[in-house]
Amino acid sequence: MKNETPPDQAFLFRFKSRLILMLNWTLILGLLLSLDVSAKSYGQDVKVSLTLNGSSLKEAIGALEQKAQTRFMYSEDVLPKNKQVTLSVQNEELLNVLGKVLQNTGLTYKVTNAGLIVIAPEASGLADIKVKGKVTDDKGGPLPGVSIKVVGAAKGTVSNGNGEYELAVPDGGSIQFSYVGFATQTIAVAGRAIINVTLKDDANTELNEVVVVGYGTQRKSDLTGSVASLSGKDLDKTPVVGADQMLQGRVSGLQLTQSDGQPGNATSIRIRGTNSINSGNEPLYVIDGFAGVANLSSINPNDIQSIEVLKDASSTAIYGSRGANGVILVTTKKGKEGQNNINFDAYYGQQKLSKKMDMMNASQFAQYLNDYYTQYNAANPATQKALPYTNDQINSLGAGTDWQDELYRTAPIQSYQLSFSGGNKDTRYYLGLNHFDQDGIMRNTGFRRELIRMNLDRNIGNKIKVGFSSQISYSSQNIDATKTGVGYGAAGGALNMNPIVPLRDASGKYSFQNEPIPVVGVYGNPVAGVMLTQDNIGASRGLINAFGEYELIPGLKFKTSIGVDFTSGFEKRYLPSTVFIGQATVGQGYRSSAVNYSWLNENTLSYTKEFNKNHRIDALAGFSLQEFKTDEFSASSQNYFTDALGADNLSIGGNVLTPTSNAVKNNLASFFGRANYYYSDKYIFTFTMRADGSSRFGLNSKWGYFPSGAVAWRASNEDFLKDIKQISNLKLRASYGKTGNQEIPSYASLLQYGANGYSLGTAPVRVVGVSSLNIPNPKLAWESTQSFDFGLDLGLFKDRLSFVADYYRKTTTDLLLNVAIPQSSGFSTILLNAGKVQNHGLELSLNAKNIDNKDFTWSTTLNYSTNKNKVADMNGTNNIMVGSTGSYIVTNGLAPSILRVGQPIGSFYGYFSDGIWQTQQQIDAAGRKGVVPGDAIIRDLDGNGIINGDDRAIIGQAAPKFIYSINNNFSYKNFDLAIFMQGVQGNKILNITKYAHNGGTTNNQYVEMTGAWNGAGSTNELPRAYSTTERAAGVVSRYLEDGSYLRLQTVSLGYNIPVSKSKVFKTATVYVTGQNLWTITRYSGYSPEINSYDSRNSNSGSQNTGSQNLNVGADVNSYPPSRTFLLGAKIGF
Repeated sequence: MKNETPPDQAFLFRFKSRLILMLNWTLILGLLLSLDVSAKSYGQDVKVSLTLNGSSLKEAIGALEQKAQTRFMYSEDVLPKNKQVTLSVQNEELLNVLGKVLQNTGLTYKVTNAGLIVIAPEASGLADIKVKGKVTDDKGGPLPGVSIKVVGAAKGTVSNGNGEYELAVPDGGSIQFSYVGFATQTIAVAGRAIINVTLKDDANTELNEVVVVGYGTQRKSDLTGSVASLSGKDLDKTPVVGADQMLQGRVSGLQLTQSDGQPGNATSIRIRGTNSINSGNEPLYVIDGFAGVANLSSINPNDIQSIEVLKDASSTAIYGSRGANGVILVTTKKGKEGQNNINFDAYYGQQKLSKKMDMMNASQFAQYLNDYYTQYNAANPATQKALPYTNDQINSLGAGTDWQDELYRTAPIQSYQLSFSGGNKDTRYYLGLNHFDQDGIMRNTGFRRELIRMNLDRNIGNKIKVGFSSQISYSSQNIDATKTGVGYGAAGGALNMNPIVPLRDASGKYSFQNEPIPVVGVYGNPVAGVMLTQDNIGASRGLINAFGEYELIPGLKFKTSIGVDFTSGFEKRYLPSTVFIGQATVGQGYRSSAVNYSWLNENTLSYTKEFNKNHRIDALAGFSLQEFKTDEFSASSQNYFTDALGADNLSIGGNVLTPTSNAVKNNLASFFGRANYYYSDKYIFTFTMRADGSSRFGLNSKWGYFPSGAVAWRASNEDFLKDIKQISNLKLRASYGKTGNQEIPSYASLLQYGANGYSLGTAPVRVVGVSSLNIPNPKLAWESTQSFDFGLDLGLFKDRLSFVADYYRKTTTDLLLNVAIPQSSGFSTILLNAGKVQNHGLELSLNAKNIDNKDFTWSTTLNYSTNKNKVADMNGTNNIMVGSTGSYIVTNGLAPSILRVGQPIGSFYGYFSDGIWQTQQQIDAAGRKGVVPGDAIIRDLDGNGIINGDDRAIIGQAAPKFIYSINNNFSYKNFDLAIFMQGVQGNKILNITKYAHNGGTTNNQYVEMTGAWNGAGSTNELPRAYSTTERAAGVVSRYLEDGSYLRLQTVSLGYNIPVSKSKVFKTATVYVTGQNLWTITRYSGYSPEINSYDSRNSNSGSQNTGSQNLNVGADVNSYPPSRTFLLGAKIGF
């Protein structure tokens, strides 16, 4: 029979043993500490080299004793029996090595003045000591924001604005100091209460920087594709409204255009040119792993940690059918271990009109009207009109009403951001709260947004990690209700409106319109148009993506995620009968709603393994399912007997129009994989494959396959270049692959039905039925882009000078075109994959640290990009007329643009103007009819004496020849200065606004028309007042202006307030910022940054479609941009 110790006796035995052991250690340590309570920093100057592979802790300590020629004191009873130590260090400080050996053992150490190192349990009396110090760079300058952590413990802090820190550390512990751009240091405390640290520049920091790629991360040095990364200080230089605006001018190959100055409007982004004619050209947006987000405008810029732009097939093929236009990855902020931070960021500013159009005043316009009707009477003897004003009246009118001054205002803009972040080794959190409010410079317009972001990550044991990122937001946008489609809107009305008419009449009410003068057309009071109407667009949005990750075996991880993106948007518009635009309908109300819902499930296996130090692989395989749903509804009514309720109750309108509704659903199933192989840190190979199945396409084309391959050579790691110290990095890259574009209407491949009406009977009764809307195409498939990229990464002088260059060629085939078919089919066109577009270009980026001293630094970033685009094939058709300007200028219905094989998308098509007819003899000699002296000369290309459609030609291009930016950052002691400039060169803008103000109309005119032609030789540029030649022709080269510009986009000056003695503040910065300060350009409109004529925004979350591709570069009464001045503060607690 086996004897066992009773449980109560076993407990007492263990208790006594541990008590005796603890008392012994306390006695020993007390004696040692009494010799020298502030032990010397023994070991700081002792360096050891040591390699251990699975050694026991006792063996490891013994080996360290032998290498360091020193003595350790410890009891074997306290050493963990199963602890194995594997490490390899070269010429590293003794105490740092000891700290690594004892990591996760529950042991600590103490150095005596006799050089004896005592190893003991953490609970044995080696208490925490308060360590303080200062972190500086190698020039002695303070480093704020350095991450400072206790090795092996969930303790940490960050240095303040003066680089100072304070932290409680177990005596015998070690502190790790890390900061972006500097080599990480780990320092043993060894009884010291003051530890000052100098961090040294890490020449390989940029190369070792981790960047986000599709479904993972990579070291920058390991990239084989073209990826641009913005993070940290790149994103924090100046406040912006939306996350998309952070990209402007910061990435080579990316062109961002603000459609106009309306607050809350989204931007247009093109990466490496335009690939499609009828499909979307926007990149794919991925927010914290959730792909398919409509745009970035609803993402709070303060919440962003990094933005990566994937440009070539090697990096975008992992997204398959959605990667052809590039991919933008946004990673939001997460909490960090050992840091608990409260940050408050606020700014307030004023906006004002950056440029006014130089319009005629009242006296000048009265004289213009007299000239106009004098010439009208000469041309129309049967319908004579009296001149509106006498000379005495003209002289007495003076300046009159400046309608731009009445419409535009100085408007406030403000933002308040409060964030909480922190965590320990198991849990990390980030909470951000934001309120943004921007009044528009146009009265009764503006944008407001409230947003909450919550991100959480948690480790469960050593193998499981879970977390989520989430955002809830609400936005409200007030826009100009009078700007519908290509309508004048208030911006156009302020230019059109007669300056003789006052803002208000004698009774104090708004003047209704520009009568009673005898004019051809009448226009409403633009101020009344915006002040008395309503057009509000709102959106509520929720975006959440949750994940779980499990490490199956070392290096092999399974990750699953599920996310939802939900947007509920609405628009409410009312035009009362008391304003000109609502008069004809006796008031008009309109309401619409749109609900967009998308869910995404992704599952991946990732594996990383290193073999024999020279071979390394990482591989990824996964599958995903995604569904998109949209539900839309709109209704309107007219003939209101009261304006009291506006659009809140459409039934008040006596004429309720037929409502419309629409529901759309599509699905995407995908399998994808990627493999990277690295040999000797010199040769890198990447292979990617994705298969997408989409419900958008025909029965015979449901699945598409998108492979890519890439290779990179890190030549700077070759032996023959290692001795060239000036070269810190040299890498050559090449990639080739195929990506797709699935942005077409969901049911384009299927037979679609819609409501149609027909009148029956002798007393017609309208009967509504259903009829087919199209001819189905079961072969309809995605547009495919095959691209080649060759890149060079070069770093010189420890990367003080770094250079990136990329040359690319892309060919997009199977373009979706509406191809003409016989009318006998009952339809005029069918949608086919039948076109081809080509793009090629060069991208250059240069980063230079010009000066890097203790008190003064200066760095510069230059970006340059060029892209050449052409239509290569259109199913055998050479020309297709595209685009529209409505009836605003084109009285004969001619389109302003053309698609022509061999020419770029966005080619303006019209007439060349060659000055002004000066005499009748000149006209007769040319054999021209229908014109008189003072009319514009339209070039007769075919020489037959008749101006018609055969005389049109390509007269300019909307796409620029190149884009560029210059970013300079300076710091002097506590001051920071950022100056950012960006520009565009070689594009044309069709200034349609100018058509209405350069003769031929009774609108108010540009003041330059005071110099209009009034006799032979008077001018060869401006036609006579009554000339309608150009307006009748349509698009004429005189209104096609150079859109090149260089803009001082941002200047920001900040001061970092010293807070070293404060127990409340970690950091404090105040700053002033100016935006859109000046622009060098020949363009005569409000701004050369023009996207298209239709600037109305939608918060429904839908992607831009092909129609936007064909109106680029046309400026019709755009909401002008503002010049902004901001005062702000950033405070860390």
